[in-house]
Amino acid sequence: MNLKWNRVSFVMAFVLGLLVLATFIFGQVYFLDPIKQRAARAALLVEEQMSLKAEYPPEQTLLDDYRQKYEETWGFLPEGEKVNQELVVLESIAAEENVIVQQIARVGEPQPIEGLDESYMKSTYAVEMTSNTAGNMQRLVERLEGLERIWNIYSFGFEKLDEESFSGTFTFDLFYYVSASEDAQH
Repeated sequence: MNLKWNRVSFVMAFVLGLLVLATFIFGQVYFLDPIKQRAARAALLVEEQMSLKAEYPPEQTLLDDYRQKYEETWGFLPEGEKVNQELVVLESIAAEENVIVQQIARVGEPQPIEGLDESYMKSTYAVEMTSNTAGNMQRLVERLEGLERIWNIYSFGFEKLDEESFSGTFTFDLFYYVSASEDAQH
């Protein structure tokens, strides 16, 4: 079978070729290009999200960071009153300074700290003590003020009882944080 190329067959082949080319261009412009653009936008979005993730760690990492920073404050502003630990410290430092603690009493109910939200509280205590020198009592107070936990000693006094005996008192506040769940239990 031999094909004769005449004018009609040549025009038909040319039109058929143009039709195939037009179909290819039409498919490229209206189908493939939008898909390529969506893929490029998706790749850009993924790249932006990866850079944001690198700059800002996931929430769990941030939460762990905040918890660690919060736990670092527990030494001077613990969660809960934890007064027993501080009274043991007071007793041990008093023994080291040759001071006898006669009495420790809570002066009033815990109160919120002025200027802060009600999660921050303070408790006030009064201490009566005796020693053979006034300097021992002064060193006791100075050492308590130097502790990591905040001791606000705002009243200190002593008097001489006899030649070798002094009596003294001081009043202090202990500060602490009360979590919402602990506050709801009380």
